[in-house]
Amino acid sequence: MTNAVTAGRLAATSPTSPAQARSTWLRMAVLGAVLLALAGIALSWDGWGPRVLLAGIGVLAVVRGATMLRGARTGEVDRSVAVSGAGAVWLGAVLVAVALLSGIATGWVFAAAGVLALPVLAAVSPARRVVALVGSVLVVAAAVALAVLGGTDTLLDAGRLLAALVVGVLGLANLAGAVGLARIARRPAPAPAAGCGGCACGAGGCGSLR
Repeated sequence: MTNAVTAGRLAATSPTSPAQARSTWLRMAVLGAVLLALAGIALSWDGWGPRVLLAGIGVLAVVRGATMLRGARTGEVDRSVAVSGAGAVWLGAVLVAVALLSGIATGWVFAAAGVLALPVLAAVSPARRVVALVGSVLVVAAAVALAVLGGTDTLLDAGRLLAALVVGVLGLANLAGAVGLARIARRPAPAPAAGCGGCACGAGGCGSLR
């Protein structure tokens, strides 16, 4: 299942065939609609909205992790992907538990995620490390200013708002990618190369007959 983290990349890069697009665009569209719905609930429902958003993110993480683990059991992916899948399941379960715990805990999760996002990006992306580090300093300074001037409630409200906006943007990115993939899916399959009847393609190509 396409997740929110990879939506932008998939939206920008087209699959190599209409068949791949047909197997992907609907999942991206559904994910985009779910993310937009979660963002809308978080923005419109002051009480439980952010908690529903966090729980929804947790459920999506569990589903994604379970899919990765299933692929590892069938041998479709390597061990590192299986480890990532287990981590996604564990993290998703924790997020759901926190969402059920309290609104304050939910706010702290969103605030911490907003502060830590850029440092994590700096750690995993050397090409953008300088920009991410500068952004991290600015975000931390803004968080401290909010906490000092407006109190912790203002900081937590800002974290909830930022999370809803980010999820909404990711939802739109998934929907945009799904539209592009749907257009590719409607294209006819490319004709076989001259001299090829297509009979051996499913067995590995013409070379497999030699």
